Amino acid sequence: MRILLLSLLLLSGLSHSQDLQDVIYKKDGSVLRGVLIEQDFNSGRYKIQLNGGSVFSVEKADIEKITKEAPLNGAANNGAININIENNPNINQSPNNEVHATAIANAPVQDETFKHAVFIGTFGKTFLNEDEDGEGYSGLNLAYRYNFNEHFAFLADINNGKLTEFIADGDRYDIPSSMGEVKIRQYQVAGTISTNNYQGWQFYTGLGLFKEKLSDSSDSITYDGTSLLFGLGYSWQTIQLQLNVAVNDSSDYSDDRSGSTA
Repeated sequence: MRILLLSLLLLSGLSHSQDLQDVIYKKDGSVLRGVLIEQDFNSGRYKIQLNGGSVFSVEKADIEKITKEAPLNGAANNGAININIENNPNINQSPNNEVHATAIANAPVQDETFKHAVFIGTFGKTFLNEDEDGEGYSGLNLAYRYNFNEHFAFLADINNGKLTEFIADGDRYDIPSSMGEVKIRQYQVAGTISTNNYQGWQFYTGLGLFKEKLSDSSDSITYDGTSLLFGLGYSWQTIQLQLNVAVNDSSDYSDDRSGSTA
């Protein structure tokens, strides 16, 4: 009986659907028009091929509704057919006379485009005591970020550099080459919360763990502890520019020493 009912419903809408196209209305206001080529009811993911041939994947949670409509440049709108997007394959065909005039937004599906990000840049780390005395390190930074969604991400980075300056009473002095070379290597992982992990401006903060090693030709010392991150950046389609500051705290640091990395 269920199969017969479904068949009758499909036949009743056949005359309307021959010239119709699938339309996905997203909650952000964008509209995708084309042909649904995949509906994964288990994961709640839909794939639609646009008229130009591009294929986009859309999560069910981002969809307001799915309809079948006459193309915008068609001679007439024969009515819209609403498609049930619950986790079952039943199709609810309910023709109506509503005319949709929402503009098409062929924007990229951001949660797929910006899932992974790799950063290469420089870093500076400063150790200071209460008298503003300390030392500064600088070098190369390599980082990776995995975006769970628009607001939550996992960040991991490596800093590799050397001692470049002494700091006394707030003034900075370059390290003489005769003093030898003191190296630093730091590893850090953190979870971050951001206003936006996709295209546009990004402001974020996070909590994490770090481990660093200072060494010269004769000795080395290791610190590990927690870090508090603050950052901002801007992301284009394929390029991101980031600046972040991490305040490091470790029980291994002496009482008159604290570190921060930028």
